[in-house]
Amino acid sequence: MDERTWRSWETLNGATYDRQPSEKALWSFFQRSGIEMPQEFKTRTNGQPLGRALSIATYKGGVGKSPITISVAARLVEQNFKVAVVTDDGVFRGITNAGRGPSTGSLVSKIDFYDERDLKVSQTELNKLKKEIRDNVTSLPEEEQHIGKIIYSHLIETLERNNHATENLSDIITRYDFVFLDINVNIELIRRYADLVAVILDSDCYYSIQSGQAFVTALRAIRCRRVAPSYFGLVTNCDVGGVGSELEEFVGDLADLNDETHEELRQAKRAEYLRRERIYQMIRTLDFPILSTEMTASYKVAIEHYNEGREFLEGFCYFHSFADVAPNSHAAGEIRRLAEELINSRL
Repeated sequence: MDERTWRSWETLNGATYDRQPSEKALWSFFQRSGIEMPQEFKTRTNGQPLGRALSIATYKGGVGKSPITISVAARLVEQNFKVAVVTDDGVFRGITNAGRGPSTGSLVSKIDFYDERDLKVSQTELNKLKKEIRDNVTSLPEEEQHIGKIIYSHLIETLERNNHATENLSDIITRYDFVFLDINVNIELIRRYADLVAVILDSDCYYSIQSGQAFVTALRAIRCRRVAPSYFGLVTNCDVGGVGSELEEFVGDLADLNDETHEELRQAKRAEYLRRERIYQMIRTLDFPILSTEMTASYKVAIEHYNEGREFLEGFCYFHSFADVAPNSHAAGEIRRLAEELINSRL
């Protein structure tokens, strides 16, 4: 019987072929078949890592940027890719300063994390930091300097860490298959190093859409000889309707609900639906393409469920992924689809 290979053609007896599948074909085959991709396929080019940088970002906070980033990174770890995250996130810094980290044996524990302050910067950047500290701390009268040191402690620490940095972001990228840039302050790093940027667009928030467009505009305005990254919109919070069916049924079953109140509720629901439609229309008029994967608020539900019965410090934090804490959830399924599309879009 003729040998049948995954390349979708049949060989003749004794025939040999030197054709090599593309990286996209490899990824798609293993994703669709459910077969775990062997390590030799992932790093088959001279045994070197893929060295690609991705960023899931926006200016606006509170839209799930970090939970989505870490969960996508964990998904790629699950596929046996070597993954790192470079971040300027304040929550990450607070947790690590307190001595906390990923749970032992978790997928997130296999991700390497780097604080953005530990990267080498140009002498120009160092001089700017020194000047700001000099103007606001060391130039003050001696009796006032302690106050300046408190106010500008973050800059003083940044300068100290930058001075001790030994490698550039480009050095880190060459060591990994994928590096995620969880950055929203020094966005020049994203413009200079990212291959793909997924901009989060919260479909329940007008400001999120304006923020996303402003973020892309700011990235495009940065002068850089390197080829610009591919920009995509990632639509989140796609739960049109505003309330769950359980609440609707509860309110509808109230015996003393008069016709006037019922009509007010109906009109309010319609107004909410139309508001969401307007926001979605705003998304469709943006000047960059939108990813096919649209995320619901299921990640919020998964986080709330995980936090039930847990102390605050034991709850969902920067070092959690949905593949670890809720592998069978709708949120984990969305992350799997998003990870596949991000990689396929880049390839």
